[in-house]
Amino acid sequence: MRRLFRKLLCFGLGGCLVLTGADAAMAAEDHAVEPPGAQITPAAVAEGVVPAPVEGTEEPDLAEQPLSNAARVRLDRARESIVQIRGFFSKAQSSAFHGSGFAVGDEGFIVTNYHVVADAVLHPQRYRLEYVTADDRTGRLHVYAVDVRNDLAVVKAEGLMLPPMRVRTDIPRQGARAYSIGFPLNLGLTITEGVANGLVASGFAQRIHYTGAINSGMSGGPALDAGGTVYGINVSVNAARQLVGFVVPARHIEPLLKRARKPFDEALSAQQVRDLVAQQALAYEAGIFESGATPATQTLSGYMLPARMGPAFDCYTVGSSEAERRLQIETISCATPAGVLLQSDLPVGQVQFEHRVIRGQDLHPLQFAQRVNDVARNYSRTGSQRNVAPFACRDALVSLDGFDARISTCARQYRLFAGLYDLAVTVTSINSTQRAVVSQLDLQGVDFETGTQFIRRYLGAMRWIR
Repeated sequence: MRRLFRKLLCFGLGGCLVLTGADAAMAAEDHAVEPPGAQITPAAVAEGVVPAPVEGTEEPDLAEQPLSNAARVRLDRARESIVQIRGFFSKAQSSAFHGSGFAVGDEGFIVTNYHVVADAVLHPQRYRLEYVTADDRTGRLHVYAVDVRNDLAVVKAEGLMLPPMRVRTDIPRQGARAYSIGFPLNLGLTITEGVANGLVASGFAQRIHYTGAINSGMSGGPALDAGGTVYGINVSVNAARQLVGFVVPARHIEPLLKRARKPFDEALSAQQVRDLVAQQALAYEAGIFESGATPATQTLSGYMLPARMGPAFDCYTVGSSEAERRLQIETISCATPAGVLLQSDLPVGQVQFEHRVIRGQDLHPLQFAQRVNDVARNYSRTGSQRNVAPFACRDALVSLDGFDARISTCARQYRLFAGLYDLAVTVTSINSTQRAVVSQLDLQGVDFETGTQFIRRYLGAMRWIR
């Protein structure tokens, strides 16, 4: 069977406020080092400095509470250290994209997200980067170092020296007060107030869960603790949820600054930069595809199927009944929560698969086969033609563990990034006239050999047990 897999797959081809009592201890634990100021007193509550708790009622939604005086102080103190980063296409005067950045260290470096500057990094002849400071100074920015895995970049402008922000390398305790600053939607410099909820437990990439608003344009801005120290960098938001944002831990800043002190050689070609970006993406993927653990499986209607293929995967199962078509379909969906962005519209390092176990209800075998084929065809795969070549596919009949199946394997190469491929597999069982499984696997932006090894593990975990 291994030779068959190889045959199938081998073809050409991201005013101060002082707390008292227990709150003071918590703030100290979170590195809150601001000088004394207003106390939390009944008078302060009455003046609206802090909200008064009401016994017997639910706490109001965080987004509906007015910003505290502490938030205003944090914003005022950080203002001169933060810039808006704008990207312009060719000689255009209106920006094509924008994000945020902030000063660190005493060498004039500015930290932002890689995805904010990715297009300029990969297409330096097409895009230019500029900054806008709090006092409306502008100028050109140049990229000095990138960290694709952690979605970070270091930029610098000649002659621009902004006051650096304090940085901490530990993670705030869960439930600590936190703030996020940036330029959302070209609305000007903005601060949001929320809660740091620690590292995301199920995520492969290190991200801190921030319960507060982060919007487009705030990417690359600083995330502050209660004392105004940077504990992370704004990176993303879950658009399908309320106030679920993510922050890259600030511990990753210093290693990137060390790289920035040895900047890209001016003679480095665009392709060499693209190769460097691809290498970093492949290094990220190595952890996802570790094959030491035996894949977890789930059994539905006699089919044993791969579920969690590693610690980076999340899975869920749903059921549906399509009475008018006399079908029952149960679906297992699994995916890695996030990959990395090579450029604004090109995520890689993502793995997702879906098993649909289908049972017919009084259908003729030919009718059932037609329904199964319809399910197998009703699956779309995305990818811009400007980023990837067309899929090349091969089909074959294969004997798996206890059942026969039709397997279609497809691959396509990335146009700009050598060594990266998308791989896709569709498995359709043909061992029963009233039960079937349609399984579809997609690997985005992976090393070809590593991807084929993952596919072998995936197919090897399938089994018919009754």
